Amino acid sequence: MYENLIKDLLLEQYSLVAEQLELISHSNKMVYKVILSNKEQYMFDLFVKKEQEDTTSNDENNKYYTPEAIASEARIQQILNENYPELKSPSPVRNKDGQLLSLMTLNGISTQCLLRNFIPGVELTQYSPEYANQAYGAGVVAAKLHQCSINHMQNEYSKRPVHRQQHVLKIINTIERGIEVGTITPAQYTIVKDALSFIIQRMDEMDQNPEYIGIVHTDLRDANLLTDGENVIPIDFGRCIYGYHLYDIGEMCAHMGGEGSIYCESIIKGYHSIRKLSHFDIVAIEGFKMLFILSVVAEFILQTENSYVYDTLKRLTENDLVHLLAGEPVIPTIRSVIE
Repeated sequence: MYENLIKDLLLEQYSLVAEQLELISHSNKMVYKVILSNKEQYMFDLFVKKEQEDTTSNDENNKYYTPEAIASEARIQQILNENYPELKSPSPVRNKDGQLLSLMTLNGISTQCLLRNFIPGVELTQYSPEYANQAYGAGVVAAKLHQCSINHMQNEYSKRPVHRQQHVLKIINTIERGIEVGTITPAQYTIVKDALSFIIQRMDEMDQNPEYIGIVHTDLRDANLLTDGENVIPIDFGRCIYGYHLYDIGEMCAHMGGEGSIYCESIIKGYHSIRKLSHFDIVAIEGFKMLFILSVVAEFILQTENSYVYDTLKRLTENDLVHLLAGEPVIPTIRSVIE
């Protein structure tokens, strides 16, 4: 759609002659692979929003794509690449004016765009023979991201969307709307509310230690973790927030652990090898896993024919959330990592 305009911009702003452009994806931005005549490759992000499906999260997602948030995303990638080059994460390419972002005019509107290095690699394959080792590597990656956050990214804290106590309260209020349409029962809602209130209490405790809080990726999963055969490489920092570092680990356990706790254990071991975890941390990770799952439920809570909502709420309110509130293990075996 915009291929010729992109080629013109690459030539004008980066002195690069693009031979081929391949559209990779389009959600809240268009992502192109750029191939030069010498076969050198780059990735090009054009921040043009695509209409999304009807969920309660639509307005929530807009906060990641303000001009300020996009500029912050570019800086986060640059900071990480400069301070932790061993992670091999994408690095923005500065234009001829030395800027990380360029501007393109589309239909009379100035639109931000970003050129970044191409990262060779393939997505992680869940349950493959190598997956346990890759999950360990993913835990190491997360720990180094959080180290970089604490040591080098404090100026970005105020530039990112915030996911702290108010975010959890919003999830509580959104899920409550399901009572009226019948997607959650009052009894189930009571358990959900109690569990989320418990998570808020944990957040209050973590607020006493600044090392718990900073830039959090919030989307570390197979599609955003590549492997080149040796390394696990993090990509796609568009959903970074200012919040609790351990949320990343809870979400990774939800995305990558599945029903097999062996992969959650691998993630925890990898993280623990870089940033030591305590029993308090393990419980927080279990709570954050529940928070992530419930945030997804909240997106679809008004969809009365969505079986995911009913099945997930049944499982959580009969098992996982009950264990969390009783102080019992939610993810079997991960406590053994710190014992």
